Parts: sequence; structure tokens; C-alpha cells
Amino acid sequence: MRIGEVLRWFRRWRERFPIFLVGGVVRDWLLYGEGKAIEDCDVVLLGDLRGLREMVGHLEREGAKLKKFSRFGTAEMTFRGLNLDVALSRRERYAYPGALPEVEFTDSLLEDSRRRDFTVNALYYDGKEVIDFHGGLKDLKDRVLRPIASFGDDPTRGIRGVRYRYKLGFSYHPSFFVAVREAARYIENVSYQRVINELRLTAVLPRRVLLGALRDAVRFKLLRTILKGEPALPRRVYLGRPSPSRWVIPLGPFLKESLPLNREERRALKVKGSLEVKGMLTAHLNMSRWRDIEVLTYMTWWADEDERDILRTYLKVRNKVKVKMYPIGERKRTAEESMRALGLEGKPPEECLKEPPTPKDRQTYRLMCEGRIMEMFYERIRR
Repeated sequence: MRIGEVLRWFRRWRERFPIFLVGGVVRDWLLYGEGKAIEDCDVVLLGDLRGLREMVGHLEREGAKLKKFSRFGTAEMTFRGLNLDVALSRRERYAYPGALPEVEFTDSLLEDSRRRDFTVNALYYDGKEVIDFHGGLKDLKDRVLRPIASFGDDPTRGIRGVRYRYKLGFSYHPSFFVAVREAARYIENVSYQRVINELRLTAVLPRRVLLGALRDAVRFKLLRTILKGEPALPRRVYLGRPSPSRWVIPLGPFLKESLPLNREERRALKVKGSLEVKGMLTAHLNMSRWRDIEVLTYMTWWADEDERDILRTYLKVRNKVKVKMYPIGERKRTAEESMRALGLEGKPPEECLKEPPTPKDRQTYRLMCEGRIMEMFYERIRR
């Protein structure tokens, strides 16, 4: 949804409820204008749980869907493709650095603003004007990230800071370097899961954002609890399309064991070198069951330049080549369809016409057929 449409809906809701837009939606509106497309929107409501339930009910009647309602005063909703988070205005207290906060509801926007991470994310909009308690408008103009809340209380604010720095193209305010030292000091109090969640949010952003943020996070020692040693990111990193799990590719060999990783991330970490990748055929025979993130991890850490050239093409074409061995009539048809998908003409290669000697060989023969079609394509584009 574009920001202009978000503003129109918000102004309608503002007629019924004491709500304020806050965070990224206000920041991005001021930076990029109403035409900017966004996926997430944060709304602050003055009131109590009863008022929050009333607002959620109203939004549901307008077509929103409730995903989660918390007694801590938050409601996660979706509305016309927009992730809409509604939260009661609050102040937060931390029992110790890195702990999850204790929440107390308040009717003071100023108190709510003091828990925000950066001044540019603490701008509120009431339907008529932007409310700025901490000089966020000036920092937005100067394109600097200046902290508000303590990084010691919540060290993940440091990780969010390096993400914003590269996502927005901003510079660090001098006070950031003081705050980030506090984040590094207390990051060991934060669970692995919270750190990894921040990395996943960074990994869905463009390549330059992920790599820049990772380099700074390592430099500021914000990832020391999940890493072993002092890693230096490789000169060349192959990331593929944005996905939540691709953060493991540049960090893979340095990650500690027993981290709460998902299945895709764990599979990528099991990849090792010394495979035979002399052509598209051998790549397919060895990697047909690998997911893209596994191939990309191999390319980043173990492939030589010739193998990287082969694997870059392999990742582009392998999903276009699908051969069905049986019934027998399907073999020729699917092989020809795969060739057409790659712009190849002529008859299917000999490997597609051979009959497997035993049922156990069928899978190998199918891979040989598919790999040879990809090899034909690779040979053509290299001429």
C-alpha cells in the first residue's frame, strides 16, 4: 500500500479514535512522499485495553484481519496487504540490561516517545501535523541516526541502527558510537533468537544493506554472542534474491553451534567444499537437491572462479528444466519443453533417450538428461 492511501485511511480512523501514526511510515513519508510503497505501519492509541479492543473491532468491520491480540497492549493486524501494528501508548522499564521490558500504559505521547530507538523513528502524526519531541525533523534533514532510548536496556537497538544506517543511507550521529558500546557490553544478555530475528529482518533488504549492516555489526561486536572468532566477511558474497535466511551465507563458517536456526539456515551451514563442479551436468548431479541458499553458500566460500561462473548460470536455469521420465511418452515431451524454455532448438540430447538399466538408476538418468540440457544452454551462451 502506498503512504498516501495509508494517510487517507488513518484520517478516517482518527475521527473516532485518539490515534497517531509513528515510526517508519512517518519517516518515509517525509523522506520519499506519499507515493512510497510500504508494507508495515505502526499506530499508537491513547487509552486502555478496552479502547484497543474497540478499535480492533472497528478495523475488522472495515476489512482488517486480526493476527494477534496481546494483553500487553498490542494488536497485530493486516489490512489490504498492509501489516498494521496498533499499540497502546506506553512507558517501558527494564529489570536489567537486555531484559524484556515491563510495560506501563500512559496517556503521554512524550513518555511513549522516550522508548523509541532513534529520533527519526519518534515522529508522530495526528492527522494534521507532525509532532516532534526530540529533534527528529532536523536529524531527518541532516540524515543522521541519533539514539533516544538506552542501547544498554535493549542491545538489539544497535543492530537495528546499523540496518537503518544502510537502508536509509544515513550517517551515525556521534552519540551513536557511545550507545553502541553499551549495546556490545550487554548483548550477551539478549537471547540468540532475538539477535537472529534482527538479522532476518535485515536479510530481506537489498544486498548493500545486508552486507553493510553485517560489516558494521561485526565491527561493533554486536554479533559476538552468535559468532566464534573474529570473522572478516569475504570479498565476494553471492546472496541471490532477498530472503530472511540469507544472512547465514556471509557468516556461515563463523556461526556457533546449537543456534535456533530454521531448516533452510541449518542446511546451508552443512555445505562443505571439495565438490565436483566442472560443468552444468556435474553441478546438477551434485546439487539437484540443494536449495538456492546452499548453492550460494558454496559459491561464496568454496567455489573457484570457473565454478562460480557455472553456478551463477545453474541457479538461473535449473528451475526451467524439469524432465519426467515416465510414462515414456512424457520424457520426450518434457525434455523438449525444457529446451524451449531455454531457447534451445533441435532434438533432446542422447542422455534423455537412454533407458535406465534398473529402476534404481531412473533418478540418475533423469538428472543426466536435465543436466545435459543445461549444459547445452551453457555451451551456447559461452560461444
